[in-house]
Amino acid sequence: MKKLAQQVAAQGADIRPAKENEITTAEKVLRMQFSPEYKAYLSEFGLIAFGATEINGLGVPATSHLNILSAIEPLREGKDYPPQAVPLCDIGDGYYYLYDNRQHKILTWSMINGVVETSEEKLEAFLLRIIFDVES
Repeated sequence: MKKLAQQVAAQGADIRPAKENEITTAEKVLRMQFSPEYKAYLSEFGLIAFGATEINGLGVPATSHLNILSAIEPLREGKDYPPQAVPLCDIGDGYYYLYDNRQHKILTWSMINGVVETSEEKLEAFLLRIIFDVES
């Protein structure tokens, strides 16, 4: 996550690094094990907000719309929500980017249609592109 950290610092993006106990608690509450890649994102950044782009995570109160614990609840009621996925961001019209902790993949998912696209992009490369429009 080195390139992402450099961009966050250079651009002055807002982050809220999550504490280890927050990450462990979230795994228990959500009944899933986060991948090492996703844990690294949470511990280093927690969440990222830059301009109009907000990436969900931890490090904020559970009631915040950016906290994965509150963001995931209504999504799990949508069509075929992947059981090991966490929401990354709302992209509009009922579509979301998700991170699947089991497959280590970025998913484009719809409340009505389920998973509509799977990307081979790594989490860091995806975040660099979506937040800062930087190709890694």
